[in-house]
Amino acid sequence: MISLIAKFRSITKKEENKELIFHSFLSVIVRIGGAGAAFLMNVVVARYLGAGESGYFFLAVTVTTLLATLGRFGSDVTVLRFVSVHSEAGEWNKVHGIMSIIMRWTILPVSALTILVCIFSKPIAVYFFHKEAFQWPLFYTALSMPFFAAYNVHAMALQARRKVWLSVTNLRILTPAFLMILIIGFSPHDSISTSIYYLIACVVNLLLGYYWWIRTALPANGEKTFDKELLWKSCSALWIIASMQQLVLWSGQFIAGIFNSPEEVAQLAVSRTTASLITFILLAVNNVSAPRFAAMYSQGEMKKLKNYARNTTRLMTLVALPITLGIWLFPTLIMSLFGKGFIGGVWLLRILALGQFVNVITGSVGYLLTMSGHEKELKKIRILNAALAVVLALILNPLLGAIGSALATAIALASSNLMAMRLVKKKLGFNTMSILGFK
Repeated sequence: MISLIAKFRSITKKEENKELIFHSFLSVIVRIGGAGAAFLMNVVVARYLGAGESGYFFLAVTVTTLLATLGRFGSDVTVLRFVSVHSEAGEWNKVHGIMSIIMRWTILPVSALTILVCIFSKPIAVYFFHKEAFQWPLFYTALSMPFFAAYNVHAMALQARRKVWLSVTNLRILTPAFLMILIIGFSPHDSISTSIYYLIACVVNLLLGYYWWIRTALPANGEKTFDKELLWKSCSALWIIASMQQLVLWSGQFIAGIFNSPEEVAQLAVSRTTASLITFILLAVNNVSAPRFAAMYSQGEMKKLKNYARNTTRLMTLVALPITLGIWLFPTLIMSLFGKGFIGGVWLLRILALGQFVNVITGSVGYLLTMSGHEKELKKIRILNAALAVVLALILNPLLGAIGSALATAIALASSNLMAMRLVKKKLGFNTMSILGFK
C-alpha cells in the first residue's frame, strides 16, 4: 500500500497526468452519486417490498436488462468510439449521421423483443422460471426496454463528448432516483406497482437524456451521413462483446431465478449491486479515459496511451482496495441495511466483491481493446467466459444454491478481465497491471 501511494504521488507531479486526475476526480464524484443511487434504490425496494416481492422485481430487471443489451447490437459502445473520434475532429455531419443510424438500429429490434416478452410473459413466468407471480412484473418491466436502450445510447454519446456529469447522471442516477421518489411517494408493497414505476422512471430518463444531447451536439456541417458498413462491422463485434459481458454479469442471477426462491434471488441481486460499488472508480475513470484512448490510438500516440492507461490502473487500485476490505470485514452490517431477510447473503457479497476487485485492478482493458479496434480478439475472450459463467452456474447452483451462482459470476468475471489484460499486452505492447509486479 505504501509503494502504491508513493507511485500515485509520483504521477500527480507530471503535467500530462493532471488532466486525468482532475477529470477523474470530477467523474468519481458523480460516479459516487450513481453508485449510491443504485445502492439506495435496492435498499428502498427491499425495505418496501420485502425479500419475496423484491425478488420478483429484481429478476424482472435482470431479464429485461439482458434482453435490451442483446437488442442494442453493441450500438452504445459503437457510438462512444465513433462519436469520440469524429466530434474531436469537428465532423458533426458524421456525428449526426452516426446517431441517426444507431438509434434506428437500437429502437426497432428492442421494440420487437418487448412485444414478444409481453405476449409470452405468462408462459415465461410459469414454464421457464416456475413462478406464476412473476408474469406481471416481467410484463411491465419489459415495456421499459426501448426507453432503457435509447437512453443508454444517448448517455454514451454524451460520454463521447466528455460530458461526464450528464452522461453518468443519464446512465446511472436518474432511473434509480426517479424510482425511489415514486416508491417513497406512493408506498407500493408489491412488485407489479414497482415495475410500473420503473417504466415511468425509464421514460423520464430518456426524455432528459435526449434533451441534453441536442443541447450538447453542434449543428451538422454537411449532409448527415456515415458509412453503414463500417458501423455495422463495429456493431456486430461489439454486440457480441457486450452481450457476452452481460451474460458473465447476469447469468448467475438469471439461473438463480430458475432454481432458487425469490428470497435468494433478492439476496443475490442486492449483493451484486453492493459489490459493484467497488467498480465505481473503474466506471468513473472509463468515462474520462475511453474517448482519450480512441483519440490517442487514432493519432499513433502509443507511449502516451501506455502511460495514461497504467496511471488509470494505479488510481483505480488505490481507491478500490479499501472498499473491498470494508465489504469483506463488515458484510453482515452492510446486508442488514436491506432488512433481516438479506443477512443470509453475506457470503454472496464477499464472493462477488472479489470478482469485482479483479475487474478493477486489471484496468480499463475492455475499453483499451475496443477503442483501438481489437474487437474481434476481445469478442473471443468474452464468448469463452460467458460460456464459462453459464456452465459454472448450471453446475454450481444446484449444488450450492445462490452461492454457486455468485462463484460462477466471480470466476468468469475475473477470468475475462485477466485474459483481456494479456491481450492488451500482446496487441498494444504494455501491461496495465505493471504496478502490481506484472511485466
